[in-house]
Amino acid sequence: MTEEDKILISLISEKAEQCLDRQMITQTRFLDMHEKSVASGIRLPGGVRRVFYSGFEDAERYLAVFLPGYIEAEDEKSLADYFASSPDDCPVAILEVTKDKFSKALTHRDYLGALMGLGINRDTVGDIKVGENGCHIAVIKSMAEYISRNLTSAGRGTLTIRILPPGEADSVPAAQGVPDSFTVSSPRLDSIVKNGFSVSRDSACEAITRGLVFVNDIECFKPDRKINEGDKITFRHKGRIFIESFPGKSRKGKEIVSIIRYTN
Repeated sequence: MTEEDKILISLISEKAEQCLDRQMITQTRFLDMHEKSVASGIRLPGGVRRVFYSGFEDAERYLAVFLPGYIEAEDEKSLADYFASSPDDCPVAILEVTKDKFSKALTHRDYLGALMGLGINRDTVGDIKVGENGCHIAVIKSMAEYISRNLTSAGRGTLTIRILPPGEADSVPAAQGVPDSFTVSSPRLDSIVKNGFSVSRDSACEAITRGLVFVNDIECFKPDRKINEGDKITFRHKGRIFIESFPGKSRKGKEIVSIIRYTN
């Protein structure tokens, strides 16, 4: 366990205790996938529930939100429903960013670089969903006004920003995946990573043992883990795939793996 992990565990324990003592919602900053894995394994005091919340469907950065017993939300969807009816309690704001029509398309790196140029911490910003004419950004609500006033450009593009009302945040387009398939000798994690992300087996195993591969948002260090239908495999900095089905065998007797591939 690293020193950073120990600090994170202490922070999460403190937030959970505050929730219990004050009987109010508390939350962390945005956590990356490794931090979310660490947070998932922490034992909470009785009477406190932990739900990971991002503001987007299928995100990679989440807040750990701690809920007192009187708030009946068990997962991200039910918590989103609660926040829709009690928007003042929601700790996340969604920014709708539109670039001018004359500049070229901007990338995730362009938008993130512009945000970091404002001097804010990376952990105040969640996922950035990039589209052709702009993007949507999840941010800590307390930072939304500052960012909307000061994020005026990215790359060579001029930006306009609107803070979405809670009712409109649900309309943010979900990432569009691309169907694909490949074959494996067996549905082990290392085989899925090798073929799903077009890397060598050695590179796949190294990435897994280094903690760069996540199964259903949880770090997995076991190359031989069996992968099932419905699993989501995320390879940091390379994208993610969703295991749609194992529809049968190839002519050579290998397992066919049908996936949806996401690159953003």
